[in-house]
Amino acid sequence: MSLIQKFLVIIIVVFSMSGAGAGAGSLENTSLGAPDGNGAAASSRIGLGLRYLYGSGVERNHVRALMWFKLAMATDQSGAAKYHELLARRMTPLQIARAQAFADICTDSNYTECD
Repeated sequence: MSLIQKFLVIIIVVFSMSGAGAGAGSLENTSLGAPDGNGAAASSRIGLGLRYLYGSGVERNHVRALMWFKLAMATDQSGAAKYHELLARRMTPLQIARAQAFADICTDSNYTECD
């Protein structure tokens, strides 16, 4: 995949996550769902990671972005590892540890405490 194609994929994912309608910019209306084997919940996790990475509808937060990429990786979502690796290279060990701790809290709570 060329660099331009990758850029377009990111743009499409970010815009699709922003959606239309009431509350589109709010994470409260995003269905996180527990891993269900069909990839839908994991795909939304990559989208949430991208939203935090770029500050699309939420405050930009690389720790939260990495957390969502970690959660997507846990369900073997295609592309999650690549996003995780690229972001983790730019973060401190403490930030990476915080992202892992947040991911653990999120999964231990069955995705009810992910904010």
